[in-house]
Amino acid sequence: MSNPVFILGGYQTDFARHATRESLEIPDLMFESINGALASTGVDARQIAVGHVGNFVGELFTGQGMLGGFYGHAHETLAGIPVSRHEGACASGSLAVLAAMADLESSRYDVACVTGVELMRNVSGKTASDYLGAAAWVGQEATEAQFVWPAMFSQLAEEYDERYGLKRDHLSEIAKKNFANARRNPRAQTRGWTLTAAHFDEDDELNPVVDGWMRLASIMYTII
Repeated sequence: MSNPVFILGGYQTDFARHATRESLEIPDLMFESINGALASTGVDARQIAVGHVGNFVGELFTGQGMLGGFYGHAHETLAGIPVSRHEGACASGSLAVLAAMADLESSRYDVACVTGVELMRNVSGKTASDYLGAAAWVGQEATEAQFVWPAMFSQLAEEYDERYGLKRDHLSEIAKKNFANARRNPRAQTRGWTLTAAHFDEDDELNPVVDGWMRLASIMYTII
C-alpha cells in the first residue's frame, strides 16, 4: 500500500501584478513562490528532497528552459536536489503535483516542493496566441485560425452541440460562475473588475465574438 500524501501549505503570487513592467523575470516568480511556500508551511528548506515545476511554454515566452535549476537560486539549500519540469498545456501544474505525489508514495522521498510558473504578459496578444498554439497539432489543427485556442474551443463546442445540444446561455453561465469564483480569490487577476450582465450576453461591443461559438467572456473567464 502506498504512503499517504499530505499537502502542508502553499503560496500564490499576485496574478494582477504585471511582472514585466516591474522588470521581473520568470525566475523571480519562482523565487517568490518557493520561498513563500516555505514561509507559509514552516518547512525548513533542508527538508525538501525533491522538486517539481509545472510550466507550459516558458522557452517561447521568455527564452528560458531548464526551470528546475532555479530551485538552488531560490534557496541555497535546495541546490543539487533532483527537479523535474512537467508540461501538459493547462494541466502542467496538475501533472507536477501528480509526479510529486508519486515520489512520496514510493517512499523515495519524504518531502517534495511543487511550483507552477508562467509569464505570458510580456508579448502582444497575437504573439501570445501563436505561442499558445504550440499545444495544438501544428500544421494539422486550426491552420486557418487567427487565434488558435478560441478556434479549437469553438470546434469542441460545435461537436458537443451536434452530439448533445448546447445553448450559448450555457457558456455564458459558465463564464459567470468562473468570474464569481475568481473574485473570491484575493490574488486573482480579475478580483477588482466590475462587469455587468451585458459582458456575458451576446453583446457585440462588450462581449464580441472571437471565433465561432466563442465570445470574449467564454474565453477570458474560462482561464482566469
